Amino acid sequence: MDSEKKYTLTIEGERGTVTVENLTMNGTNYVSETKVDTAAWPPTFKLTAKDEEGTVTEQYECARLIQQEQYSWDKNRWYLAFTPVSAQEIENARLQSQLDYLALMADINLDA
Repeated sequence: MDSEKKYTLTIEGERGTVTVENLTMNGTNYVSETKVDTAAWPPTFKLTAKDEEGTVTEQYECARLIQQEQYSWDKNRWYLAFTPVSAQEIENARLQSQLDYLALMADINLDA
């Protein structure tokens, strides 16, 4: 019998909610037996992790997926790593978006 604790992730974003179940943990990575379809995930999202008892073990109002990697040394399981997005990163992205829009409207190349 598998004695590893199981986790469920809830990803909430502008495109709706996605649930990923039957994950285990290795360090700070969530581990899946199969590749997780992340194509529909937004770039940033609310992340909630619960253990098998339903206890919230990790929660971020704004997070992003760093990577999903398969490791042959661990039975070809898939590792998912997340990181929180800071308020400063959100503000920087908002300002960059505004600058890009202004440059587009004024026909200015910001990369030159």
